[in-house]
Parts: sequence; structure tokens; C-alpha cells
Amino acid sequence: MAIKRIGNRPRSPLGAEQKIAFALLMFLGVGGVFFGFKSFGANLMRPIQTQIADLYTGETFLTTGEREAEALEESKTKDTDGDGLVDYDELYIYKTSPYIIDSDSDGYSDYEEVYSGNDPGCPVGRTCSSVDGDAEEATTTNPALEELIEAEADSELAGVDIDLSDPESITEYLQTVTMNEVRAALLESGVSQEELDAIDDETLAKLFYETLSEIEDEGAAATEESTETTE
Repeated sequence: MAIKRIGNRPRSPLGAEQKIAFALLMFLGVGGVFFGFKSFGANLMRPIQTQIADLYTGETFLTTGEREAEALEESKTKDTDGDGLVDYDELYIYKTSPYIIDSDSDGYSDYEEVYSGNDPGCPVGRTCSSVDGDAEEATTTNPALEELIEAEADSELAGVDIDLSDPESITEYLQTVTMNEVRAALLESGVSQEELDAIDDETLAKLFYETLSEIEDEGAAATEESTETTE
């Protein structure tokens, strides 16, 4: 009798479902091993990363606005060029360079010029256009400008519910007047638009508050004279 060997029997092909099941088994098996190792590695590294994060003292992430605000605040105490003036004052008050000790290169530091009453942005011996120069030019161009500003200070009190007998109350109100209101009143008082356009808000504010200060001084002097006369 002939014996048929089982090992020589031809293999039956896998069905579609079997192939899919086998592929899924292989995929899930390999994926499980991969993600298992990855998770294991992450768990090992987590304590180390936590310690690194606790010890990290590097730069904190900030938005552009936060960085600008931080830089502005820092400039109020920082003196980059070491001339004795903080960067904030140089940039926004004196209009000088926070990186150069002598911005106008006249041999005197910005600090020396500021505290000696000179313009740190204008070399000694030269006439430069500055806030003071603009103010002087404005008053020269229109001699009545200060009188008009004084009139504006008086006219601002019309129709306002304040105590006219109290100088502090008047001063307090005038200090809240905007430059737009001052410009509008000066325009109505006869100052031309061209003359107003030639004066920036900083110069106009300087003139206005200087005039206001003079009015206060005159009022104080008049009050003192009146008191002495009464006595």
C-alpha cells in the first residue's frame, strides 16, 4: 500500500479574512511593542525632565507686548552708557542717546549739560532747534500768544461748576484741560491755524502751564499784598 505523506500535501491559500486578520495582528503586535518601549522611555525620563524644569532659570516666554513693557520698565533704572542719566529719561525726556555719553559730541556729557541747564542735544556754542527754541520762536512770531493762553485759562472757567474763590480748585481744573481744547480756544481767540500747526503739543503744554504758573504767582502776590494792607 502506498503511503501518502502529509508533509507533501500542498498548502491551501489563505482567505481574504485570514490575510486581514494576520495583517492586523502583525500591525497591533509591532505597534504595541513600539509604543510600549516609547512609554517606558518617557516614564524613565519624566523625573529627570521635571528636575531640569525645576532647575531651569533661563528666559521665560513673553509676548511682544510683554517684552516691550518689560524693556520700558527696565529702562527706568538702567544706564547703558553710564553717564548718570537712566535710559528712559534720555529717550523720552531729554531726547538723547542712551548709548553715547556725550550725544552732541561737544566735550560735555549729557548729564553735565542737563544739570548745568544746557541742551544735551545741541553742541555748546551752536543755536539748535529745541523745545525751548520752538517756544521762543512761537512767542516771537506771535507776541500775543501768551496773553491768549492766559485768556484761555480764564475762559476755561466759564460755565464750570468749581469754586472760583479757591485757587487750588481752579488750578486742579486747569491741569485737566487737554491740548486739543487749548488749541480750539486759541483758534477762536485769533491765533491762525498755521501758527498753531507750527507748535507741537509739548511746546504748547509748556507755554500753557508756564502761563498758568505765572497767573498763580501773581494771584498769590496779590493776596499777600491785600492781607498786608488789611493789617
